[in-house]
Amino acid sequence: MSEYVGIVDIGSGYLKGLVSRIEASPFEEPEEPPTLTTTPLKKPSKGIERGSIIKASQAKGVIREFLKLLADSENTHITDLYLLLTHPRVKSHNVKVELNLREENQLLEEEGDVLVQITEEHLKNLKELVRQQAAEPGYEIIHIVPRYFILDGEKNYEPLGLHASKIEGHYHVIKLKKQVYLNLKNLVESLQYRVNKIMFPAYVASFDILGEDDTKKHTLILDLGHTTTGFSYFTEGSPYLSGALDWGFQDIAEALALSFKIPVKKVFELLKEVGYYRRTSYNGGEEEETVEVELEDGGVLTIHKTEIAVALREIISQLLVDVLNRLSEEGIDIVNELDEIVLIGGGSNLKNIKELVEELIAEDLNCRVRIGKRKGITSYGEEEVEEEEFLNGDFAPVRGAVAFLRELSVRGLLEDPDNQFPFALEKRETDQSYTEADLTLPPLEEEEKPKKGFFGKIIGFFRNIISGD
Repeated sequence: MSEYVGIVDIGSGYLKGLVSRIEASPFEEPEEPPTLTTTPLKKPSKGIERGSIIKASQAKGVIREFLKLLADSENTHITDLYLLLTHPRVKSHNVKVELNLREENQLLEEEGDVLVQITEEHLKNLKELVRQQAAEPGYEIIHIVPRYFILDGEKNYEPLGLHASKIEGHYHVIKLKKQVYLNLKNLVESLQYRVNKIMFPAYVASFDILGEDDTKKHTLILDLGHTTTGFSYFTEGSPYLSGALDWGFQDIAEALALSFKIPVKKVFELLKEVGYYRRTSYNGGEEEETVEVELEDGGVLTIHKTEIAVALREIISQLLVDVLNRLSEEGIDIVNELDEIVLIGGGSNLKNIKELVEELIAEDLNCRVRIGKRKGITSYGEEEVEEEEFLNGDFAPVRGAVAFLRELSVRGLLEDPDNQFPFALEKRETDQSYTEADLTLPPLEEEEKPKKGFFGKIIGFFRNIISGD
């Protein structure tokens, strides 16, 4: 692998990426820590719609140009790429597998009591069992994340080196439609690059925006994209449910364009300028409550900002209903369990989007809402980050991918095609006995799914908003 790698978020609206220098020094901190470029790049995308390549020539052209600009920004040459992609056909499963260690060591049995020391080979065998059990025609497994282990009936998060007669592993598996996976991989590799991995943005972003304080929380990461909305639900540091919806801010813009009878391009300009309008009392009445839109025929259309706000409430409320309903269908008690919603992606840049989501959930959900920014971070490695945009929610998946690769590099897993581990919140000293299993964090306290039926209330609440406004 080359020293520098490219990390690119393949979006339908924009391509976002940067160059990261990876030091593949297993089990020890490199003399100079892996750093990333201080010039993150963001350019409009073409030929890609809802995560799928719909015009190969256009997609190939913009990706080729983007990757050249990315390399030029650091005056280097890159051949290895890590891609991020959200697609409506992303799905996830929680898988349980087990190994009977007693059967593997019958010759060591003494008085019927056999305790075997758990090795890396046992963990690899567990992962292979996961892959076999989760395999599905038409889908490619892109993430296998250990959540926790059971050793002879007792929970454990770092089993390597411990003794047991039976080990049970609980994993979160994320899959991508195989056709989508191969089409993107083959298109990029036709440009003479090597695609090392395709990752799911909402999951990978957790390596950047969730910290040690989040290990005891139930957190929903919501990736508000151009034509898709990805999500990952975390329980105490480990992903429990991941997926995506097939609509995003492009659909919101088209709905507003139809309502106001103006071009979609003008709507995006409006959203950037106005966002979610909230009348404030501290401005002394000086704030303009209307906005003028110049039409193609030379005319001018005056739109009240509250009209945009009402339309946004209707659309965003339905998006929340769709995502929260997915969680409810999996038996997640969002009313009593959900602690926090973290907004990332391009949609998180909308003015007052945080306040809008807070208003929509205020009466039914007692959870915090925040934007997935890196607060207080002014540098990565030795170099200062000057671009404020890089620290906002839009680049959270790319920043998370850097952190993800950095962990892999330090732990000697970068060359492993199945380099999966749960995201590590706790700082640990690197040691040659560490493997992916050492990085597991506490999962759900109970495996049994709570009873359904509580979600009717919140759906009714959102529908009342839509009909009432």
